[in-house]
Amino acid sequence: MMAPRHAHTAINSASPARTALAAKAAVAAICLSVAFPASAQTAGWVTSFLDNVYQKTVQQIMQQMGLGVENAVSQSGAATQGEILKKAMVDKTVAEGLEAYRQQEQLRQRAQDLSESLRQPANTCQAMALQGGLGNAAQSSKAKVSVVQGQVMKKVRGNTNTIDALETAHKSTNDNLCTAEEAARGVCRANASGKYANLAGADQNALFLFQAKDGSSTYEGERDGPQAKAAEGYVARIVAGATPPENLRSQDYTRNPQARAYVELMRRYSGVLSMAAYSLNQIKEARNPQAGLGNDTKMATISAPGFAPNKADMSMLEAVQRFIATKFSPDSMRDSAKATSTNQILRDIAQVDAFQLWVDHQALQQDSRTEALMALQLAMMTEKALRPQLEAQRRASVAAGNSQ
Repeated sequence: MMAPRHAHTAINSASPARTALAAKAAVAAICLSVAFPASAQTAGWVTSFLDNVYQKTVQQIMQQMGLGVENAVSQSGAATQGEILKKAMVDKTVAEGLEAYRQQEQLRQRAQDLSESLRQPANTCQAMALQGGLGNAAQSSKAKVSVVQGQVMKKVRGNTNTIDALETAHKSTNDNLCTAEEAARGVCRANASGKYANLAGADQNALFLFQAKDGSSTYEGERDGPQAKAAEGYVARIVAGATPPENLRSQDYTRNPQARAYVELMRRYSGVLSMAAYSLNQIKEARNPQAGLGNDTKMATISAPGFAPNKADMSMLEAVQRFIATKFSPDSMRDSAKATSTNQILRDIAQVDAFQLWVDHQALQQDSRTEALMALQLAMMTEKALRPQLEAQRRASVAAGNSQ
């Protein structure tokens, strides 16, 4: 009874025309079933016939519907292929997007790495400016030391009248650097105002040799200002003792061996004192202001506390002190701690080493405390050992010259 079932299925899935065709096929199949009762001989033939009729009927229906087997398979394959292509396009778009993002991220990271490698430490410009500025300032300072050294030693070698030398020193102190104690004794009048205010006794007090009255390491005023002059007065008092021995005049040195001996002792006296004068003048020049040094070294204004802002003129020593304060400031230490670039860290180390080399070079030339102590010791030793000999030899030379 397969024919009625297949026919029924075909009829239900077709249009009215196609349904009529399927009905005719089904009726024919029923008639055949009735006309030829089932038997062993006819059953196979009927079944084969009905299958052929069913298949042809279904094919005709599918062909009329535009759904032949080949078309159905083709349409199904096209649909499947379309879905596959859609998925492939989506996958391709996603892959391209991921690759583009990956390349952008690599490019961004590369740019960041390059920026960090080229980035300078926080105070690189200051370090470079300081080294260049100090190099020029040091050379200028040496030249100025030689000038002041000549002025001091001229007083030692050029004294021909001790009374006049004492009067000159006395008048200079009375006019500008008179102390309150001296004013109370009626020796001089205290200078309470003017450019020498607060410098009373500066030519007798080592404090004013090592710092300004405000505590900084730069003398106030211009290079040849009041405090610089007061420091020169202090150097003169220590080196020359304010009373350098008189030089002989109008002596016939060819016939007076005593006079020649005095000249040689005087030369030795000047040679020893020159060492003390050089040490003290080095100390003074290291603290003498140099025009524009603050701007040249980029140390005029720094963020470290305790330093006056907008200071264009400063000494070499103060420029170094400001750089050290900047280098070890909280901001600089924070930047060093956050540094991740090897180039940046190595560059900072190289700059510090270069600056340390300059500092070591300066330390070899002058250590202020040691130089000051040595200068005082040499001056006192010279005064104690040579001064009596000089005085005795001078009297002997004068006596010998008068007897001729």
